[in-house]
Amino acid sequence: MKVAVRALLVSAIVAVPIVISAQTSAPPQPVPAVPPDPATSSVVPVAPPPAAPPVDDPLPMDLDGDGVVTAAEHAAGARALFEHMDADHDGRVTREEMANFQRQVLGAAIPPVR
Repeated sequence: MKVAVRALLVSAIVAVPIVISAQTSAPPQPVPAVPPDPATSSVVPVAPPPAAPPVDDPLPMDLDGDGVVTAAEHAAGARALFEHMDADHDGRVTREEMANFQRQVLGAAIPPVR
């Protein structure tokens, strides 16, 4: 039973950033090209920010797109997961918030381990 619960929690940790990304990310907007102004020739063009990873990305926590997840990227993903579970934003996740989150992501709450 504990192995099944752990497996579900691990899959939720991996799947939730994908769900959150799909719910919160808008498609990238094209940046209009601006012709250079001779009066401001010393201005260096700024590159647009990197696009959010695609929803089907196997490494949704790989924020810099280098193909690996660092500890910092994993911590950021875990923090985003925690903030998503913390419905009342009090910095704590109650059993009710966890069960609601599990229902939202998995379709059913995982029974508590005794």
